[in-house]
Amino acid sequence: MTIGSVAIDDGDADTVLALLRRDAGIKQAGELKFSHFARGGNQRRLEVLATALEPGGMLADRASIFMIDKRFFVAAKIIDLLLEEHAHKNGIDLHADDQARRYAQKLIEEGPRALGAPMFDEVIRMFVRFAGIRNRGQALVEVAELFGVLDAAERRSRRRAVTDILSMLLRCRAQAHELQKTMLEPDFLLAMEPLIPAMPAVLNEWSRQIGPASLLMDAHKVLTDDRVDILWKAMTAGHPDFRFVWAGVRPRGLARGDSLDHPSIQLADLVAGAGRAVAHFHEGLTTPTAEVGAALATSVAPLITPHSLIAHDEPGRFSRPKESRGNPPTGS
Repeated sequence: MTIGSVAIDDGDADTVLALLRRDAGIKQAGELKFSHFARGGNQRRLEVLATALEPGGMLADRASIFMIDKRFFVAAKIIDLLLEEHAHKNGIDLHADDQARRYAQKLIEEGPRALGAPMFDEVIRMFVRFAGIRNRGQALVEVAELFGVLDAAERRSRRRAVTDILSMLLRCRAQAHELQKTMLEPDFLLAMEPLIPAMPAVLNEWSRQIGPASLLMDAHKVLTDDRVDILWKAMTAGHPDFRFVWAGVRPRGLARGDSLDHPSIQLADLVAGAGRAVAHFHEGLTTPTAEVGAALATSVAPLITPHSLIAHDEPGRFSRPKESRGNPPTGS
């Protein structure tokens, strides 16, 4: 998942969109979409977009991309929730130096080599399913099933760092039972949606760069008006679930809008599309979208914030593929 954002008001955004249309020779009416640049292998259009996004381009200092690796997000959240109470009881500050995030990064980065790809994929699948709820309010995965997989993974692990993380998790069975009891609460379901922590992070990153700012978000089924209100209260009151909201940054406001009415949202969507293509390229996928990403990678990578919900702190990695994986799996 990618979130594009721009520090541009609607008036300036309208001008930028017009310039992009002119330079790329795009005549279609309606909203300007990333697909207008990506489809058909039109090199001229891709070069226009790449030039606008690259360092020194007209969007370089006014655009940002927040990447979300959903596997990393879920792993980090479950590790955080399971280990927090256990660590506290043992006098360990899990959040000193963002330790919970580091554990999740280590698991995602070294897990495939430590466990082998099939076992690693099963661990992540269990994390995702453990965090899910059936429509009738039943758990998708029972605690015993989750811990059975963690135990098998710990015994198979060939890397000390991964073994240590799994060993710590295996000592948190009581916390897992308590956590499962809270999973039907609205606050928990909200916390497991990556857009919820991502939007405050985007706003705060811009606030650090340009001072107090307001965020106009594209209408999204997750970000209802009620949830935007909850977000605002959590951000301004220091809710513990937003530990990565930096101290001293005070946002001005949050609001929802539609790209048809706001050129700035349309431009942010365009930036997000470029980020999504580069993410496909970085994942080593062999798809038309990944091919477009290859043409944009060096321009887009500098726009990716290091505070993204990804398994490393090096956005520059997105300028190159990490491995070859062929076509994306069905349903991705």
